[in-house]
Amino acid sequence: MHLKDLLDDLGLRLKLPQHWFSTDISNDFEEGKLIRNDDIIVIETENTDKKRRITIDVNDGMSIVTIHPDGKEIGVKYLDNKDDFEYIGKISDLKD
Repeated sequence: MHLKDLLDDLGLRLKLPQHWFSTDISNDFEEGKLIRNDDIIVIETENTDKKRRITIDVNDGMSIVTIHPDGKEIGVKYLDNKDDFEYIGKISDLKD
């Protein structure tokens, strides 16, 4: 599933960097719920013990994270340029 598919399913029309639309997201988001729809868009889905969240802020980037039961977040934040991103959290943080 791509971000564009999810936005279409939720009826959202946003002006975003083109490469964000083709970002692969988990099929878990087929059941995604729109949590916030203003200057910042937040979409969440929950399965078993983990929650996944997409946060879209045109001025700051788009992040896709998995939220673990202990509250730690692991994911990626995509910025304006196609190859410009940063990691959120570290897998090693989950072992603490």
